[in-house]
Amino acid sequence: MAGGRRIVPVDGVGTGASGRACLYVLPCAYEDHAKLGIATDPLARMQAFSQRWYEFFDLDRAWLAEAGSVREARSWETRWKRALREHAAPPPLQVPGRAAGHTEWFRGALAMLEGAREELVLQGFVVHAPLRVWVAQRLRDRRDGLGAGEQAAIARYGMPDAWSSATAWPPLAALRDALDAYAVVGVPLDDAVSPALQAWLMRNTLAPR
Repeated sequence: MAGGRRIVPVDGVGTGASGRACLYVLPCAYEDHAKLGIATDPLARMQAFSQRWYEFFDLDRAWLAEAGSVREARSWETRWKRALREHAAPPPLQVPGRAAGHTEWFRGALAMLEGAREELVLQGFVVHAPLRVWVAQRLRDRRDGLGAGEQAAIARYGMPDAWSSATAWPPLAALRDALDAYAVVGVPLDDAVSPALQAWLMRNTLAPR
């Protein structure tokens, strides 16, 4: 292991960013369009791009690499943005302008970005690929907090069995989309939320069954 850094196997579950800066590559689903960037909280960054970020991005092609500092991650990003300049593309129209970033989207560059990933692996950095595994672990870690979130929703909107369809009210659509993430990456809700909320979600989910 170069420099004493640990390499996470492609099919393993890593420990997450834990406040450390990461370089991330997020290919869009169904097209050759990808976001390159850095973040100290990659999951929050993904969530900023789309309410259904786990479907907007291809988590089986996405990856992230842990750097020792923001400065180190920024140096990786700057290097690869320069190398990919000819592949620069505007952000997808679906991405909110406040989150998009206008110099970090690339088209036709996935092969080169895979090369960047392999280079970081060979240098001994912690690389999480495919990102679906890392995301599933992050959501698993957050399951225990879902009950408190449900109680806050009940205090505001009443009991779940009285809620309207998620399509009728944006706050309920946002709740459905947040919970659908667990189904999409294969993390069961089990007893993390009440049976009433699970029943409401089953009536409103957009996740494949």
